[in-house]
Amino acid sequence: MSRDNTLTKTIGLATAVGLAITMVVGSGLLILPGLAYREAGSAAVYAWGISALISIPLLVVFARLGAEIPGAGGVAGFMQAAFSRRAGAATEILILGTIPGGAAIAITGGKYFSSLFDAGSGTVMLGTLVILLIGGTANYFGARVSGRVQQLLALVLVTLLALIALLTLALGDTTAGEGFAAGPRALDALPTVALVFFAFVGWELMSFTTEEFKNPQRDFPLMVAISFIIVVVLYLLVAATIQLVLPRNHPQMANAPIAAMLTAVMGRGSGQFVSIMGILMVVANFISVVWAFSRLSFSSAREGLLPGTLARIHPEAQIPRNAVVASTGAFGAVAAFYFMGIVSQSLLFELAGINFFMSYMLAVLAYIKRVPTVAGKIFGTATLACVGFVFIGFGVKTIYPLALFVSGLLLYSVRANRSGVGGQP
Repeated sequence: MSRDNTLTKTIGLATAVGLAITMVVGSGLLILPGLAYREAGSAAVYAWGISALISIPLLVVFARLGAEIPGAGGVAGFMQAAFSRRAGAATEILILGTIPGGAAIAITGGKYFSSLFDAGSGTVMLGTLVILLIGGTANYFGARVSGRVQQLLALVLVTLLALIALLTLALGDTTAGEGFAAGPRALDALPTVALVFFAFVGWELMSFTTEEFKNPQRDFPLMVAISFIIVVVLYLLVAATIQLVLPRNHPQMANAPIAAMLTAVMGRGSGQFVSIMGILMVVANFISVVWAFSRLSFSSAREGLLPGTLARIHPEAQIPRNAVVASTGAFGAVAAFYFMGIVSQSLLFELAGINFFMSYMLAVLAYIKRVPTVAGKIFGTATLACVGFVFIGFGVKTIYPLALFVSGLLLYSVRANRSGVGGQP
């Protein structure tokens, strides 16, 4: 690998934790608690607990693989190291298929933008465009400044969200919502796990940044552990508060549940404050997502699957600017389908969540292949069985990631036949 297409190491532990939090927390926390509550009622909070429990063994896998196999390829790099370049290429196409999730994040920012001005769908479109431009521009000018901004935003936004939830619990009417279903009804939340699980994706996207870590062997596992604890506590606190103080049929439940939550106790002005905070959170989240997807595109182009122009590193900014522009454009294209009424925002989140779920399964397969101990292989097999069980439960939507993976295999075969490249790592 030449120096001309190798990413500069700029990420320390504090920056990594901030980047991870902003990578994970964002639209997932701003809108999914309301969508899940609307669909599952008082059982919705269990979907967050189930998703957190499912995530733990998966994050153990990611922490180990990210430390052992640092690179811009992320899960695709894991698959390539464990199996073959063909498997890595198929995984790249699979994860590129999660672009609908990035578009849904930008749309969420557009909705909070509209909520701020109490305007209509035209303002949602304008706000979405603003989010797309900010996310692309911030990444276009380099990783050092962007990383510092993400670190600061993570601290500010997590603190503010926790204070808002606690304030609402202290001052709001905790009997206005449906509360929590009894324990035996926890399984009623299973249909919303695919939806809620999107709020727990992000750590696998962090695996695409490990080439830029100063010390990935030490810092990547620490980053996963620290950020996971912060995120889970925050999610459960916010989801529980919404179910206690808001009725299930609240008009803002699907668009801006956190704004509605604070408005219930502080009036309309406070709701506008939350809208501003929501816009900032989505901006931070989207900057992180563009960062990750541009690195995946860069890695895939460097390996020869995507056009080579995406693998070029700008000599001054030391980032793959072409990949940044292409990733931002792809998010915008999918967002356009939403505004044309072709797809719903909920579907965009679900498709991305299912794709991420399959990428988790592939990461576990790579872990099982590489781990040298019997205990490690048993742990990996048990994790794969649990994840596979949930994956099957997604039903017909699993066709989407499976079709993308097969398409990746076929695309690699076509390119390999033309260039005479073999399929081994």
